[in-house]
Amino acid sequence: NGIFGAEPWSEPMRKRIEELFGIKAYDIYGLSEIIGPGVAIECPEQNGLHIAEDHFLPEIIDPQTEGPLPDGEKGELVFTTLTKEAFPLLRYRTKDLSVLYPEACPCGRTTKRMHR
Repeated sequence: NGIFGAEPWSEPMRKRIEELFGIKAYDIYGLSEIIGPGVAIECPEQNGLHIAEDHFLPEIIDPQTEGPLPDGEKGELVFTTLTKEAFPLLRYRTKDLSVLYPEACPCGRTTKRMHR
């Protein structure tokens, strides 16, 4: 298995990596301003990235109005850090467009997932 992140990659690129190296390729999401890698990661279902909600409060906002959007709608991803002590961040705007999925994943995890 391989964990790849830092830059967006397409499904065809994922399939090519898996075919070339004979591995399962997983996506990871992080921001150096928050913690680096480890904010969210895919599970074997590869149905979105599970957010570490014990450390981060994710929200989706309208990038124009900055108002919150309901789960399932595409907008700008923002995070509030819950356990960072030296430099906590409140509603940090990532400039990344995503969707949050609140329902439990078939893998059994119940944390929110974000669209890659």
